[in-house]
Amino acid sequence: MTSAAPSGDNQPSTECRPGSELLRRLASAFVLAAIALAAVLVSPWSFLALVIVAAGLLLWEWGSATRGNGFDGTSLIQAVSVTALTVFIALGRFDLGFFILGATAVVVAYSAPDRVRALWAVAGLAYVAFPAAALIWLRSDPQFGLDAILFLLAVAWTTDTASYIGGRGLGGPKLAPIISPKKTWSGFLVGILTPAIVGYGFAAYLGGTSPWILALVAIGLALACQMGDLLESAVKRHFGIKDMSQLIPGHGGLFDRIDSLLLAAVLAGLIALRDLAAPGAGLLIW
Repeated sequence: MTSAAPSGDNQPSTECRPGSELLRRLASAFVLAAIALAAVLVSPWSFLALVIVAAGLLLWEWGSATRGNGFDGTSLIQAVSVTALTVFIALGRFDLGFFILGATAVVVAYSAPDRVRALWAVAGLAYVAFPAAALIWLRSDPQFGLDAILFLLAVAWTTDTASYIGGRGLGGPKLAPIISPKKTWSGFLVGILTPAIVGYGFAAYLGGTSPWILALVAIGLALACQMGDLLESAVKRHFGIKDMSQLIPGHGGLFDRIDSLLLAAVLAGLIALRDLAAPGAGLLIW
């Protein structure tokens, strides 16, 4: 997702080294996946720590993209708010968490120099806070929380991979050339349908749930992944930037890496409302 800079006359050119770029992308993806899986598997508290750190980085990238200020006072207030939100959700105090989030949205909106910046600041807060809240809530289920997060990650990773392979392999008409010129309908459809295998396989692993319904849930989450990817592309297109940051070698920013997960996490949380006492079961057990 990064472009090679032109090399000088006395420097070896790296512009035509696709293999090197692919290795960087694979290495970065492997490291990020290992960190995420370790945090998910160890405990809900290690996962909470991961979400808090990721939220801070996302808010920094959002500030850089929409305000050009990086981690400024607005980003700091937002990061503290999302931290409080996720901690209170982990402790079962949703009322306090969302009260702080609402108060922060008001403060951020009124402190912005104009209405447009206020809207972008509040949008960034919501863009990060709601997925973070959904992830922590899902993981809090003592019986199915771990499985729910693993399922969500598996769907998101499968969607991204299948979309890339399908688009590169099949080609065809562009999906949204103005927003994301490289995306094709073939990649979009392959990316949506392939995660059904993940849903069916997860149901077989869990037992006690409908494989076909969980396959449909996976397709719905994959569609949210695709919409999340397009949404982030639209934001970047609006502000005239290629990547949200250069934080991750070969991938750009953290937003560029997990954009598909954000909306999928929100949808997973909405589905999990079927069982308020056990959100993981609400997502997985049908």
